[in-house]
Amino acid sequence: MPGGYRGRVAAADARTFQVVAWLADRRLVLYVPEIEAATSVAGMPEADDAARALIAELTGLDGDTIRCDIRVGRAPGSVDRLPRT
Repeated sequence: MPGGYRGRVAAADARTFQVVAWLADRRLVLYVPEIEAATSVAGMPEADDAARALIAELTGLDGDTIRCDIRVGRAPGSVDRLPRT
């Protein structure tokens, strides 16, 4: 694809944000630790666009210059293991 990721911008012009995703109440929660903000979507196909829109809205960055590294993980503050019985 000419012009970079999905034809948007060259890699040197893009800023990458880490995004943690997990399932909650039949939705996929997307949390961006760097800006301490979250949104949710019905599924992974909408995740990248929703995360970029959230970041752009809250930071004022151009959405075309935002990249998201979405990884499935645990919700912040979740318990890592079950209590012993």
